[in-house]
Amino acid sequence: MEHIGSRGIHRISARTVVSAFSAVICLVAVMMPMGAETASAADGGAVNLIANGDFENDTASWKSGTVWDASKSTITAVSDDVHGGSKALKVTDRKSTDAGAIQSLNGKVTKGESYTGSMWIKSTEDATFNFTICSGNGSGCGQIASAAVKAGAWTEIKGTAALGGNGDYSNPSLVIETVYGTGKTGDFIVDDVTLTGKTSEPVVRPAGTAKAAKQVGNSNPIIDYWYGADPWAMEYNGRVYVYTTGDATKINEDGSLTYDYEYDADGNIKDNSFADVKTINVLSTDDMVNWRNEGYIRVAGDQGIAKWAGNSWAPAVTHKTIDGKEKFFLYFANGGSGIGVLTADSPVGPWKDERGSLLIKWGTQASSGVTWLFDPAVFTDSDGTGYLYYGGGVPDGQKEHPNTARVIQLGDDMISTVGDAKIIDAPAMFEDSGIAKIGDTYYYSYCTNFSHENVIDGNKIGYGNIAYMTSKSPMGPFAYQGEIMDNPSKFFSVGGNNHHAMVQLGNSWYMVYHAQTVAKELTDGGNLDKARGYRNTHVDPITINKDGSIAPITMTYKGLDQVKNLDAYPEGGISASTIAWDSGIQDAYDTKSGVRVIDLTSDNADGQKLGNINDGEWTSLANVDFGKAGAKSITVNAAAKVGGNIEVRLDSNDTEPVATVKIPAGDGSAYADYTAALSGVTGVHNVFFTFKATQADKSNPELFDIKTYTFAKADPEPTVVPVSGVSVSLERDAVKVGESVLAKASVSPENVSDKSVSWSSSDEKVAKVDASGRVTAVGAGAATITATAKDGSGVSGFAKLTVSADSSEKPGSGEGSSDKPSQNPSDGTGNNAGGGNSGKTPSATISGVDNTSRRQVSNGSLARTGTSVAGIFGIAVVLVAVGVVLAICRKRCLS
Repeated sequence: MEHIGSRGIHRISARTVVSAFSAVICLVAVMMPMGAETASAADGGAVNLIANGDFENDTASWKSGTVWDASKSTITAVSDDVHGGSKALKVTDRKSTDAGAIQSLNGKVTKGESYTGSMWIKSTEDATFNFTICSGNGSGCGQIASAAVKAGAWTEIKGTAALGGNGDYSNPSLVIETVYGTGKTGDFIVDDVTLTGKTSEPVVRPAGTAKAAKQVGNSNPIIDYWYGADPWAMEYNGRVYVYTTGDATKINEDGSLTYDYEYDADGNIKDNSFADVKTINVLSTDDMVNWRNEGYIRVAGDQGIAKWAGNSWAPAVTHKTIDGKEKFFLYFANGGSGIGVLTADSPVGPWKDERGSLLIKWGTQASSGVTWLFDPAVFTDSDGTGYLYYGGGVPDGQKEHPNTARVIQLGDDMISTVGDAKIIDAPAMFEDSGIAKIGDTYYYSYCTNFSHENVIDGNKIGYGNIAYMTSKSPMGPFAYQGEIMDNPSKFFSVGGNNHHAMVQLGNSWYMVYHAQTVAKELTDGGNLDKARGYRNTHVDPITINKDGSIAPITMTYKGLDQVKNLDAYPEGGISASTIAWDSGIQDAYDTKSGVRVIDLTSDNADGQKLGNINDGEWTSLANVDFGKAGAKSITVNAAAKVGGNIEVRLDSNDTEPVATVKIPAGDGSAYADYTAALSGVTGVHNVFFTFKATQADKSNPELFDIKTYTFAKADPEPTVVPVSGVSVSLERDAVKVGESVLAKASVSPENVSDKSVSWSSSDEKVAKVDASGRVTAVGAGAATITATAKDGSGVSGFAKLTVSADSSEKPGSGEGSSDKPSQNPSDGTGNNAGGGNSGKTPSATISGVDNTSRRQVSNGSLARTGTSVAGIFGIAVVLVAVGVVLAICRKRCLS
């Protein structure tokens, strides 16, 4: 998580001013409401800004601990030892010098203004006390007053100073503390606290016109229609699941969620305190661009699964086969005070609290020496053994080697621990443990702190960067290797701590991390005054060098290329919570700005809907594969509100719609299917859904909610089987003038799509053929009757027909006449002469010779069908020879 104590930056030396660019985000526990003393901005004069500074209302408006962790001290109202009035505030059980009494000054102070502070202190030890105002995001503090106090005596500490230094004083708090690094953590009593000065002026907000943080073609941030921080990534069955802290998401009494920021007394968005974070958002993808929102896990609080928990930060998830069944384990930080675990039978739940209490908690060996008990990372090794990594913080005087990171082995059930926790000596450790196994090497990674020396053990180490260590054992010891990812401020000009995780999909490794990129767009082009600690998740590639080292990772908006296309036809349709790009959020103060993914039920059992849909907003899908046949229709399952149209476009959001789905008005309670036809939607396209109102309404009401988009496949084109062969047969292959015979054509294969043929004669002066294959002899001679397939293949077959002039001439006789058709010269079976091939070259049949001669010709290797010039020439020679013999015979007979 992004937390830092009030001592985080303002007491560091000049050389660490470079950490200012990181704008470290603090974790602030729940603030009490401001008291009646709060002055309105309109007053403009010097007024007392402290609520209940005399403690007559007990501890109202005050909190214990540090700016980020209320557990670091205890506060109680006392009446037996007071400076004025009837009550004072006693501070005990202090865990650090910056642990004392805290009050929010949100909306009350402004950087550069002068303020006068006063308080009375009675301490159990000699110590110097500070009256300090600290920024909520850890960017710095301003000291108003400081004085030494003798043990046992009431002492006034009073001073006047301008609020300056590195702090930006967003979400500021008064901190009553002892001097950092002195080790003075004794009990004390405080009374009669005042802070006077000019109140901050109200902010005039322009209309929001921010552009979407995730532009079409980019893949970062993975979602930009709301927030999600502290990402953890897990691969399971070819999908990457990302689990994030639910920034700006609150659980209502009925279990529903409110998607909104935190506000100060004047209605301004204030810094994210993380106090209300009790949810974890789950997203998944198998292509690294289209992210399906799997909904929010209600983890903590009265409506949560772990009702004993106050918060759910920085999740980490793994899975393991137990008793033949796959189980999933979600570890989370209960604020800064321990690690809890939930279980499920799927990566998206529903989740259960089998353990019923913290897994890692204060007062145990596992927490000894740890400053911040949070930020878990989990790993299941190939042998099924689980390991949990956690911890963070920078103890006084240990900024180079804080020794606050831990690893402990998990039990076989994954909800218990085995043995003692081991220290990971991570140089400049701050928070954010990560773990991965690449080959046979274990990679432990973490975020560096902001106050260490620039060089540690000979290694130059930056501030708020991701560093890593390696080991051959999951329990260590780990050896420092270097830094692999700089702070987000280097890449996006907006700071904050790093939080990361590594994940493998296929043969590729990826780094998930967060940055304030959506909030930055709302600041640059909208009406948010600054990023305010609301974060979004990004993914970029990791390069593993041949020697096992990790190359420096660049944070980008471009992100990843899509690793596979999105199937247009999954069973049940495409969830409307699957989004590649969308119209984004334009106005931070307009809750209608931007779509939202909303759980249909509080346990996520019925999935999600796309909601908060208003006129002109849009979502999209990347590289949807419609196939060669394409889609014939789209059906939208929606619950109508005021109703409207969904315009479906391909490739970009400004093309002509390929379909418009019309949804009439309704009351929003019932879902129905609405369908529109599609035409010509084939291949792979980006698909855009634009939501349009059909009636003008200045109130910009919600149009409808959507569950799914279902594309129906177009009817496939029939499979065309072409003709590969044609054979032709004649009733007789020799006829007289005036006679007719029927030609028949057989096509192959048997399952051809089109068996029809066209008929033709090579010489219509000899024979004519009609469309049905009826051949009529019209003159003496020979003709080839050809059948050609009509399917366009060009395949044909043919048969030879001989026509004689009168009955005295018996073709093919030579030894007498016969009305019987000649036998096939090739096989002597008596079949009609004919032929066919798979090409266009006609065959030839020898006619006008007796059967003996024809057999002799055949036996002499002259085929009855010719497909070459040599064959035709041979036939011609034989025919001439036979004619000469007949002529000589006639001449002798006549003589």
